[in-house]
Amino acid sequence: MKINSFNLYRYFLYIIFLCFVMPSKAQETIVTYIKKNGGHTALKDSALYTNIIRLAPNEMGLYELNDYYANGNLKRHGWTKIADPRKLHLEGLIETYYENGNLATSAEYKDNRLSDTLKRYHKNGLLRETRFFFRSENHPNEFLFPDKNSRLIYYADSTGHVQISGGNGTFEFKNKKDTERGQYANGVREGLWEGTFHKGKNRFEEWYENGTLTKAFTTDSTGNKHPYTQREVQPEYPGGIKKLMTFIAQNYNYPKEALNARVSGQLLISFVIETTGIPSEFKVINDLGYGTAASGIEVIQKAKKWTPGYQFGLPVRVQYSLPIRLNTLPKDSRLQ
Repeated sequence: MKINSFNLYRYFLYIIFLCFVMPSKAQETIVTYIKKNGGHTALKDSALYTNIIRLAPNEMGLYELNDYYANGNLKRHGWTKIADPRKLHLEGLIETYYENGNLATSAEYKDNRLSDTLKRYHKNGLLRETRFFFRSENHPNEFLFPDKNSRLIYYADSTGHVQISGGNGTFEFKNKKDTERGQYANGVREGLWEGTFHKGKNRFEEWYENGTLTKAFTTDSTGNKHPYTQREVQPEYPGGIKKLMTFIAQNYNYPKEALNARVSGQLLISFVIETTGIPSEFKVINDLGYGTAASGIEVIQKAKKWTPGYQFGLPVRVQYSLPIRLNTLPKDSRLQ
């Protein structure tokens, strides 16, 4: 094919234009590959999904957030106040999707907390529930959201059978392992609630007044009864998480190899709090190398014993993840 001088010149300018524009576009987003355990990886093929944050904020100062499954389908879309994949601060409408492309949740966030209206959908696309938060909620349960700061307006099973309408009705859940049944009145639990858990080995009974749990106990497989005042109680370190971080800052042994290599960044270590309150089964989710993770595990093991987590009045093993920020500043500032 004949190329005249004019077209060749235009082609040359186009190549130069690409050389300048492509790096600029690459800097418009932060792309992070997320593994199954929540850690980051440099390899897209080993990631569970891809997180992309646009660096140009909108008129409200929020950064657009998009997650994509490995098949390319959208996993989550929303907005964050902080353009950092490790420190997302959700704000406004956040939508999540099933891998088949159907909408999973539609929720409003205010200052990184669930607020206003939440809608959840079954995998087949049918509406599962509508809940209204009159007070922002930080960590809702996966299946039943806390009634303390919200009202359940609507609930239907995967066949479309409506159990709760206008905040009233009988909620009933069954699967191959466990059951749960109780009444909703004006959007909150009311009266006697019963069910089973741990593959039917344990049975619980709860009594509610206007959404407040007034009495509850679990009957275990041996017939013993265990009273409780909260369905779920998270493990707690003596004095709280700030006390633990202070202990780590004062006792972490920064490896010489890491100092020489001027290693900085955030370790992320996962472990299980046993029913005895002792951490076990340590896994390194994000490693900075040079022995930093081993030192992190060592200092966690030296810390005090935790108060274990409880579910329906029984102690349970709970997975926990702890971030440890390292830098190469003077000794007193190395851990944050």
